[in-house]
Amino acid sequence: MIYGQTSHLCHFEIKFTTVKPTSWILFFLLPFCALAQQDPQFSLNNDFNSYVNPSFVVNDYKLNVTAWHRHQWVGFDGAPVVTLVNASYFVEKAKSGFGASFVSDQLGAQHNMEGVINYAFDGRIGEHHLIPGIQLGIVANTLDGSKLDPIQEGDPNIVEELGSDMAFDVGLGLAYRWRGLCLAFSAKHLTGSTLNFSDGNYTSTYTIARHYYFYTSYEAKIGQHLRLKPITFLKTDAASTQFDVQLWVGARNLTKVFDGPSIAVGYRIDDAVSVAAEFKFKWFTLGYAYDITTSGLRKYSDGSHEGFLRIHFFQIPETPKPEGTD
Repeated sequence: MIYGQTSHLCHFEIKFTTVKPTSWILFFLLPFCALAQQDPQFSLNNDFNSYVNPSFVVNDYKLNVTAWHRHQWVGFDGAPVVTLVNASYFVEKAKSGFGASFVSDQLGAQHNMEGVINYAFDGRIGEHHLIPGIQLGIVANTLDGSKLDPIQEGDPNIVEELGSDMAFDVGLGLAYRWRGLCLAFSAKHLTGSTLNFSDGNYTSTYTIARHYYFYTSYEAKIGQHLRLKPITFLKTDAASTQFDVQLWVGARNLTKVFDGPSIAVGYRIDDAVSVAAEFKFKWFTLGYAYDITTSGLRKYSDGSHEGFLRIHFFQIPETPKPEGTD
C-alpha cells in the first residue's frame, strides 16, 4: 500500500493508495477527525512567492507578474496539478507593496481554489529591511463524491455527488533583509475556517488547517559575474512537515539584456531530489524544475515537473550603503 500526500482540510482523514500504477482509490479513515493535505508545494524556492508570504510583494522590482505551473507525481492518477499566478507592485514613496495571488490546486476528487490580496510595508533603516505583511482572501473548494470509494457505503459524513463551499481566509508574514541575507516567516489560514460540502443528501465537514512557513537564503556575489545562493525552506501544518535544502549557482551581469543563467540542486527530506534552472533576462525570467521522487511513489510516478514565467519591470536600485561601511 503506497500512501501519498494527505489533504489540507480536516475532520476526517483522507489518504490515497495505488492499486495499480494507473489508478488510485481514496480511503476514508477516522471518519470524525482528519489530517489534511498541505498547501501546494513548489521546488523553485529561489523565487519565493507572495502567495506563501505577503512580505514578498516587496522585492527587487516595482512590478512583478509570475505564472507558475506544477504537475506533481506524473503518471500517478489523481496526483496534484497546481497553477499559481502572482502580481505585485511597489510604491516607493509609501514604502509599500501591494499584490494579489490566485491558486488552483486539483487533487483527485478535490479542487482547491484561493484568491488573496497582499500588503507589505518596507520598514527600512539603512540597509536593513524589516517587512511585515498581511494577506486577506477567499478559499473556495469543491469535492466530487462520485470519484470517492469510501470504506463504509452510505456514510452520512461523505458526499456522494459534487459539493462546494467557500470561506474567508487570513495570513500574516514577516521578512528581514540585509544585503544578501533573507529570513522570513509566515502563517496562512489563521481563521481555521470550516467548509461544509453538501450534495443535498450528505454533508462532509472540513476545517482548514493552519500552515506555517520558514525561509532562509543568502546570496553571495563572487566577483563581477558569479553568485551562490543556499536556501532552506520549511512548511508545516502541525500534522506533517516538509523541509527543503537547495543550492543555486549562477552567472550575473553578463549583458544588458541577459543577466545570466542559474542552476540548482535540492533535496526534500524523504520525498525527492530536485534539479532546476533559471534564465534571467532584463524584462523576464524563465524557470524549470524536475523532482526525482525518492519515496515509495517512485515505482508509480515519473517525477514532478514545475515551470514559471516571471515578467518584471523597473528594477529598484540597491539601497545605498551607509557612509563608512564596506
